[in-house]
Amino acid sequence: MKYILIDDDPIINLVHKKVIMKTDLEAEVADFISGRKALDYFQSKQGQLADIVLLDINMPEMNGFEFLDALLKNKNIDCNKLKIFILTSSLNVKDKEQAGKYPILKGYLEKPLNILNFKELIQQGFNFQGYTV
Repeated sequence: MKYILIDDDPIINLVHKKVIMKTDLEAEVADFISGRKALDYFQSKQGQLADIVLLDINMPEMNGFEFLDALLKNKNIDCNKLKIFILTSSLNVKDKEQAGKYPILKGYLEKPLNILNFKELIQQGFNFQGYTV
């Protein structure tokens, strides 16, 4: 499976990458430290971009919600093929409420990613019935 991590903290990306690779031995993981770099990646790729995207909310330059808005506006990217999850340290209720307004999101998780919540995410990502806050 292909995974994309979007978080401005390279250490967090490394930790989450290790969790994914320990759980899914055949994982392909790409990580980006900005929403803009990830968006550029999505725009340059054709075909299957990723099976699962883990997106932080609070990032400089382009936050997670701005990334989602730009992704949804891009006609060259089939967002229906992406399983995007918010993965954040934010405890702000307004962030969770705002995330609920994006039908493209499959879930909302709190950092850090660990083996247990990653396995739940995988199950949720592929047996998705709907996301509500």
